[in-house]
Amino acid sequence: MWLALDLGARSDISGVILFVMGVPALLISLPVGVMSDRMDRRLLLMGSQFGALVITLGIATMVTTGHITVAWAIIGSFIAGIFIALGTPVRTAMVPTLVPSDKLVGAIAVSTIGSNIGLIIGPATAGPVIKIWGIQGAFWLQAALYGIGFLVLLPLRVPDRIISQRKKLREEIFQGLSFINGHEAVRSFYVLLSASTVFMMAPWIVLGPQIAREQAGASGSQTTALFALLGVGQFLTSMAIMRFNHKMVRKGMWFMCGLCWGSTVQILLGQSQSIPVMGLFLFLWGIGGGLYMNLNQTLIQNNTPPEVMGRVMAIHSLLMSGLAPAGALIAGFVARRIDSAPFIFSLCGFLMLLTAGYFLLFKKHLRPLA
Repeated sequence: MWLALDLGARSDISGVILFVMGVPALLISLPVGVMSDRMDRRLLLMGSQFGALVITLGIATMVTTGHITVAWAIIGSFIAGIFIALGTPVRTAMVPTLVPSDKLVGAIAVSTIGSNIGLIIGPATAGPVIKIWGIQGAFWLQAALYGIGFLVLLPLRVPDRIISQRKKLREEIFQGLSFINGHEAVRSFYVLLSASTVFMMAPWIVLGPQIAREQAGASGSQTTALFALLGVGQFLTSMAIMRFNHKMVRKGMWFMCGLCWGSTVQILLGQSQSIPVMGLFLFLWGIGGGLYMNLNQTLIQNNTPPEVMGRVMAIHSLLMSGLAPAGALIAGFVARRIDSAPFIFSLCGFLMLLTAGYFLLFKKHLRPLA
């Protein structure tokens, strides 16, 4: 998003860039879920990682040589979205096959901690890199990390799975959809996932950098440092979940309370007027986000049979990768139309609070779920 701002784009163009990144998820996530249940997940994951490496190298080269434009940024975003759509459901579906069910919460927490470390180290590193070498330096660093990730996958071995009789692709896809629709608890968690993606994740992606830059007065390096505080909050919550997950007997309750906490902080975050205040609210937002990120996936996977895990997690990926850019597109255009990114961001937090509060108060059967 900082590249888009450097190219002179506003919230509407930033929304377009994020939207086209999510288009591949809308098109291929469900077939990828079937592939994840029927093919070697390791090869699929390696293909995703290698493709992301190639497109990042291409963008880094164009930025360095001065050939990057908004149009090329949009095209690159679309291509990157293809490999994100390929790798995300495979990665999440692979976790339950590598660890026993009683250790799933801890495994997901470890995975989230890895993402949190990336959120902390990534912005903290990108800030100085951008300051010293410009935005192209951040893309070259990202390409190097993709390359390291690809090498790490080479020795990975995934346990063999028993594959049931193959059906037509459409039947395979609808089997995953039918399971979610027929399982009340899983369906509820997917509704909350969809709401949080549209009202929390999407507005933050497209409006967060603009709020930091125009309302809090943060520079590029300061913005990356602020974003790192979000990762710190998520990291601390993930560590606590990993350490005390055996005592969290009502994970459904914790999950919905985390959403209520996060949406309340989001309302305040949108009205931040200074860098210190914004940093504090981002840290607090990360605390609630850690609960959400860990427990949403845990609650869904603990209540999903292994034979449809890939397809169910593909729908998970579809909602996150597809709805986030669509929500970002809408939020970006509305914020540009009324010329108030902070108001739209806080309004989205209020809508999320209403949604989470409804499920917390009126869907009591979700509270004791593990």
